[in-house]
Amino acid sequence: MEDPVISKIKSRFDKEGNPAKIPLMSGKHFFEARSETDGVYVDNLKKEPFLPWEIFPEAVNCIKENGGKVKKGNATNSRLGDPNLGLDTLEGHIASKIYGCRIGDSVFKRITPVASILAWAEICENTRGQINLLTKEEEEELQASESENEISPALSAEESKEGSEINSPDFQPDSKQLKLKSLEAKLEEKIQKIRELDEQVAGKEEKIGRLKKELEARTEKIGILEKHLSDSKETVSSLEEKLAGRNTELEEREKLLLKKDSELQALQEKFTDKSEEAKTLESRLMEKEEKTESLTEELKRKIEDIKTLTEKLSAREREIEKLMGNISIKDKDLKTLAGEVIAKAGEMRKIEEKLTGKEREINTMQAMLVTAEEKVKMFEKQLSAYEGEEKLAVQLREKEEFIRQLKGTLASKEEAFSRVSEENRKYRMQQKLASEGLRQIEEQKASRKWWRRL
Repeated sequence: MEDPVISKIKSRFDKEGNPAKIPLMSGKHFFEARSETDGVYVDNLKKEPFLPWEIFPEAVNCIKENGGKVKKGNATNSRLGDPNLGLDTLEGHIASKIYGCRIGDSVFKRITPVASILAWAEICENTRGQINLLTKEEEEELQASESENEISPALSAEESKEGSEINSPDFQPDSKQLKLKSLEAKLEEKIQKIRELDEQVAGKEEKIGRLKKELEARTEKIGILEKHLSDSKETVSSLEEKLAGRNTELEEREKLLLKKDSELQALQEKFTDKSEEAKTLESRLMEKEEKTESLTEELKRKIEDIKTLTEKLSAREREIEKLMGNISIKDKDLKTLAGEVIAKAGEMRKIEEKLTGKEREINTMQAMLVTAEEKVKMFEKQLSAYEGEEKLAVQLREKEEFIRQLKGTLASKEEAFSRVSEENRKYRMQQKLASEGLRQIEEQKASRKWWRRL
């Protein structure tokens, strides 16, 4: 069974036409609504023009739950649950029940077409700020006015039938009495209905008087609207001219669309090629993922190795700190040794100076020896010539003694020179060892700095 609210709106569309022009609350402006199987499409909601049929019975239930009248609610610059858009308002109720909005969500404004359609279908009264449900009396009055129009032609048709039956030649008296009784009973029922309708008509006449006044006001408004219509016709003519220009633009756009379609087909072909490439890339990606998994396992192992290495490094750093303490002690010792070496170097310079002096003396002595040997040879020659002379023999002895003395001094000088050269060699060895020790200390210091940088 279809909901009575939905059936009433659909019947109104059947009477007024589909699509129908529906007035807003002021009655000056209209919007167009189109009834479909799934709901109503309106032209005053640009983003979401569709209203499902479920909205209207839900709106009526909300009005009934709130005692026959409810606030419309305002969704502009408000969220569900705000004072302007509570769940007790019609806009908030529809948003939560039909569209599943929650408290704090923003709501799309739909109350204007919903309230206008309910008022247009004579289900509710659309007033400023709230919407009221029409009472049963008002609904019955509306239904009675509609039923009057339906009953009056039916009565005239029945009376014409009765007259034709009475005037017929085949009419018999017994059947006539039975028919008369049935007609009298029907007449009494019709008279009672007519009396009830008269009572309803008496109440309706008062309302008709009110409606006439409203009609006069509406006719004035219609005159104003006709003026607006004349103005709107001019605007429509200008719009038609614009539409003609737009049609030419549309034709050009259609040509462009055809070009775009051909480009799209080429792009689709490229897309198929790319999809094949993507499949190959996916297979490669799978391989890469497997490699990455193996690499991650290796990384985990490396991390464990690094942890062990860091532990070893910490132990090494402790050892290095100890070595640094030892190195500082060694530095102090080296400084003292360097002082001693500098002192020894001064002494060695003095010894070298003495050695150079001794070498000079030795050289002079050697030169003297050479001259003495030459003289000895001369004397020997003279001796060979003068063997008989004793003076020459004495001189030769003296000269030989002098040569022996010179040889003894030379031997002592050579021993002293060998001792000095040995000391010099030892000193140079000490200098080499000291320089080696300093180099090793510098290397240890450099390595210590490197470890600290890590």
